[in-house]
Amino acid sequence: MSNVPLLKVLIVEDEDSKICEWVDAIKYHNVDSVRHGYVLEYEFAKTVDVAIQLLTTHRFDAAVVDLRLQSEPGSAINNSDGNSVVHHLISVQPMGVAVYTGQSVDADVSGYESTQVKIMDKGDGLEQIFDWLKSNLEVFIRLRAVKATYNRESAKIFYKSIWPRWQNWTASTSADLTEVVARHMIAHVHDALLAAGGDITHPEETYFIPPMKPRLDTGDLVVYEDREWIVVSPRCDLANQGKVKTILIAACEEISSKWDELHSSGSNGAKDKIKKLVQHDGSLKQHFLLPMRDLESKKKGPWLVQFDDIVALKADVALEILLPNRFASLTPMFVPSLVERFGGYFSRIGTPGFSSI
Repeated sequence: MSNVPLLKVLIVEDEDSKICEWVDAIKYHNVDSVRHGYVLEYEFAKTVDVAIQLLTTHRFDAAVVDLRLQSEPGSAINNSDGNSVVHHLISVQPMGVAVYTGQSVDADVSGYESTQVKIMDKGDGLEQIFDWLKSNLEVFIRLRAVKATYNRESAKIFYKSIWPRWQNWTASTSADLTEVVARHMIAHVHDALLAAGGDITHPEETYFIPPMKPRLDTGDLVVYEDREWIVVSPRCDLANQGKVKTILIAACEEISSKWDELHSSGSNGAKDKIKKLVQHDGSLKQHFLLPMRDLESKKKGPWLVQFDDIVALKADVALEILLPNRFASLTPMFVPSLVERFGGYFSRIGTPGFSSI
């Protein structure tokens, strides 16, 4: 039993009969937890307020929410307040979320802002919930480990650096420094984890998918005229709309066929060629970008950015055309390398040729 993963789930349900069904089903599940692959631990909430209170005092791996909830315990008036619980969930905690309801049409899907919110019909029974939890078990376990890792590293940094440095600032100002301290701590944790991993990253760390900033930014990957491009205009120009008249994008040559062929080979020669590709294929006019998977798990890339294939678009046109066609953006850790190589390519002067005489 001790080796079976434990999932903690918040169940938002107001009907006593349904709660009894849940309790019986969970007991039956946990009796044979080894076969099922996980043990289920749970808390119930009958109202929105109780659900929010539990979220502030507990850490859950997932939540299952009924849409029809009593406005307060004992109330006979039902509504669709479960939507507000889901909206709150996805705004405050990274976790699995399922809407389990007999009124699927009332699920405010557009407001969830996440395709990962699963909507299930009560008529199909509780088994689908257990199956959904098992299918996402690895994600939930990894997410819990991420939280534990962050807490461990932030604790080290807090006592060693953050507290000694910030206690004077917080004592000398009435300003709210919450976000400032949060950014500072996250920056420390990021570098600590990177150093602990030997400065080696996973390809997924290369990109924000979808892009996080609402504006166009250096390192944004876009589709333009049926080709893939990357924005290479300086960040300081893009940060202030109207500052520049043109925005530069560089063509991205996809090399997935060559990449896959080399990886499938496994020979020493193929490994050497892969290393050369990662080092921009030995060319100053190119910049290598790692492969990715989009939100639908479709493979994209890798690419070689072509610094000799640049398009300058009028700024107003670029903002109108490129913004809605962004599909990823380089994370801050990888933008400097792109900019440095792009600047180096265009700043090269060269020397005159020499006569053979």
